[in-house]
Amino acid sequence: MAHYRIRKLILFAGDLLVLYAALFLSLTLRAGRLPDAGTWVQNFEPFSWLFLVWLAVFYTGGLYDVDIHKNDVGFYNRVIQMLAISYGIAAAYFYLLTDKLFQIKPQTVFFIYMAAAAVLLPLWRYFYNAYLHKPARLRDVLVIGMKDEARELIEEIIRKPQLGFRISVIIHDGYQNHAHFPGVKILDSAVNMRRLVREHKITTVVTALDPHQSPELTKQLYECLSLRLQFFDLPRFYEQLTGKIPVTSIGRIWFLENLAEAEKTAYEHLKRLLDAIFSAVVLLLFLPFAPLVALAIKLGNPGPVFFRQTRVGILGKPFRVVKFRSMIHGAEENGPQWAQKNDKRITRMGRLLRSTRIDEIPQLWNVLRGEMSLIGPRPERPEFVKHLQEIIPFYNERHLIKPGLTGWAQINFQYGASAGEALKKLQYDLYYVKNRSVPLDFGIMLKTAGIMLGGKGR
Repeated sequence: MAHYRIRKLILFAGDLLVLYAALFLSLTLRAGRLPDAGTWVQNFEPFSWLFLVWLAVFYTGGLYDVDIHKNDVGFYNRVIQMLAISYGIAAAYFYLLTDKLFQIKPQTVFFIYMAAAAVLLPLWRYFYNAYLHKPARLRDVLVIGMKDEARELIEEIIRKPQLGFRISVIIHDGYQNHAHFPGVKILDSAVNMRRLVREHKITTVVTALDPHQSPELTKQLYECLSLRLQFFDLPRFYEQLTGKIPVTSIGRIWFLENLAEAEKTAYEHLKRLLDAIFSAVVLLLFLPFAPLVALAIKLGNPGPVFFRQTRVGILGKPFRVVKFRSMIHGAEENGPQWAQKNDKRITRMGRLLRSTRIDEIPQLWNVLRGEMSLIGPRPERPEFVKHLQEIIPFYNERHLIKPGLTGWAQINFQYGASAGEALKKLQYDLYYVKNRSVPLDFGIMLKTAGIMLGGKGR
């Protein structure tokens, strides 16, 4: 949604302003007076390069994710963690590089800066979060119709007021589970919608019903045009709020309207070029370390170093994926199995390889060959695909693009150990298929780097 993008821009600009304010304060404290123009200019460039890296760290750590902004312990723990990582990067930068790149080596200023930033950044975020959570800032929402996705959406909004919405009224005939939504009025369709909107100061209307199939609903919504409301159908609002596509609420026409592949031609060519360059460079850089990984795999569990398996690629074309082996040899002698959380088939070395995603590095060969991309839906096995396409609507549409090493689903939902979880991952995959772009890919790469460095891979 547009206001989410505005929020992120405000956060980005606010963080940058605070970082520079902390620098100004640090120089003032160091000198005991306001810094002169020469001192400011001398420090401006070295710190500016550092701030760009810090903002990338903040993004990687989720500090620009709209749904986490609330004044609780969890949020400020995350802020402190990101500051600690940023300070470590800054220490290496100032002690190892600045004397080679710049004319200063501001270690003393940096120590003062650490204290200044540790106070100013959390303080700015506290006031920002407090402002967002004011009841007057929340947009009142009217939901028409009650499907599973609508219920999920309502529960998400109630659980996370930081999203900026408040469910005021639900219109649904015969719906009696009032206890699920305390404080929310549930009315039948006989209500006068225009009067309802005025009384409850509704600013956003979300309909889970198709207005094309309900002339009365269309008439009532039309009569509310002068009230300057925002109207959304459920799939569009659900997508913009959650970053997923509600698979069971869309039909074939959705794909015709939203997947204009001809518009992605230039992007796909650029992506292929970047895939080839990145995979070639990383494979060459990793080559000296490959024997050490191979030895560790061998010592940990007898068997081959590499694991090869058939997966389904673009347009359903099968290919052979290659990875470092992370499971015991013969892990699937009883047939294909879903990988589970805390899977006992994974070796001790395999857990380390998976948590850092080192086991995925050989797949860069698949990327170099053009069978995969760096970013896209994870490729599944033919046995699973055959089953899932029978029970999950539009499952095959995830194969409209190349599979990837990482993807939107992987950074938002890491497990896929059942058909139910495969449905959830498909919702993220379809979001990526629709919205894929260079900025989105860049964000996914940053988040993936955070997962790798934090040892959170699976």
